[in-house]
Amino acid sequence: MAWSSRPGHLSYVAIIVASDPYRELISTPHGPVTEGGGQATGMKHFVMPFGIVRHGDRHARGIITALFWIWFLLSPYWLDAGTVEDAYIAGYTASSLEHDFGLRNAALEVHDGIVTVILVAGWQGDHGKLEAAIKRIPGVVRVDILNETAEKLQYRSIKGPQAGNAQEQPSGAIAAAIEDRTSKWMPHGLLFDPLHADLRWPRFSAAFRSFSTGLDVSNGFAGNFGETFALYRNKALFGGEWELGVQAGVFSLLDLGQQSINLVNADYRVGLVSSYRANAWSGFIRLLHQSSHLGDEFLLNNPQVARINLSFEELDMKIAYDAASWFRVYGGGGVVLRRDPKIGRGTTQWGIEVTSPFTLLEGRVRPVAYGDFQANERANWSVSRSLMAGLQLENARIGDRRLQLLFEYYFGPSPDGQFYARMVEWYGIGLHFFY
Repeated sequence: MAWSSRPGHLSYVAIIVASDPYRELISTPHGPVTEGGGQATGMKHFVMPFGIVRHGDRHARGIITALFWIWFLLSPYWLDAGTVEDAYIAGYTASSLEHDFGLRNAALEVHDGIVTVILVAGWQGDHGKLEAAIKRIPGVVRVDILNETAEKLQYRSIKGPQAGNAQEQPSGAIAAAIEDRTSKWMPHGLLFDPLHADLRWPRFSAAFRSFSTGLDVSNGFAGNFGETFALYRNKALFGGEWELGVQAGVFSLLDLGQQSINLVNADYRVGLVSSYRANAWSGFIRLLHQSSHLGDEFLLNNPQVARINLSFEELDMKIAYDAASWFRVYGGGGVVLRRDPKIGRGTTQWGIEVTSPFTLLEGRVRPVAYGDFQANERANWSVSRSLMAGLQLENARIGDRRLQLLFEYYFGPSPDGQFYARMVEWYGIGLHFFY
């Protein structure tokens, strides 16, 4: 992996995979697969920014890669082009106050880019550094820092922007409170943000996929149901927070081209997650179980396909860094513990995420782009590429869940458990709910 950067922006990411294209990747009841992405037929391969490309599909895949890069490389200009919403400024400022400065009891208000921070009188931190950090957030016009008694601060936090002096607090202001972090059960939100392009991150989603390689499913439908819930949270070392949570999800693939809409594959996941956050760093350690199953109708219509009793437990760790208010990188690895059949144990994962701080269409939508890459021993370390880009619908929310309309492209070992050794490629579009 090669990185080239300049202040505030990542110029390129290149992943080079060197391999013998004729070497058999793995042999399963579904058939042998080469490292380059198809059956062992001696195809040519070419190196491109996101991995190995088969000769016959290099033009289509090149277009997808180019579109993703255009979306990604234009992000710095997005930062200067639009109007940053007050809600975005308030959310990011609250996160910075809590995680970067360790504030446990404070409030803030944002109106037309003007940020007012209300602190408990006698706070010993550096006001200059606090003001400078907030001013670096895109869209901030001015920063005012006020001091209040603990009683008045609590009153402001409970009552919102209309509390106190109405002349000092405009009716259109966005208010946020930073609560005193004491140990609590069933806390609000999550310390570790979702890995959006990770196809096995629990979520509620519905996506249509058109397969061009690997599976005889021309019109696939992926229906996913799942979520991550925090059970307990408390203070931790280095000024951070620690939480214990659970994950659970069902990931299904259906064939819409069949009259009965056959179930092709279903993966069931459940896990115990321990997460940590301090400033711009976050991470988790997870113990998860997965079992995979083929649909009955699919088996009846495809007698040549042999079922695999895929079931395993995996211990993995991921670390993420918020390099900027709009840019996040992450990576990590894991090891498979109990396994059936005897698949390879090692797993790796890394990715990038871009979230625009400005909105379009009068605040209705926000551009986003994600890339997730994985290489696992069970697929002989062949790199999978999951690319998603689209719009976050700002006014379409259920609680804390954000609705996103995402175009997706995938190439690599199938994420559907029963076909883990088969190289697949698809193009798709879907709706996703994320915390």
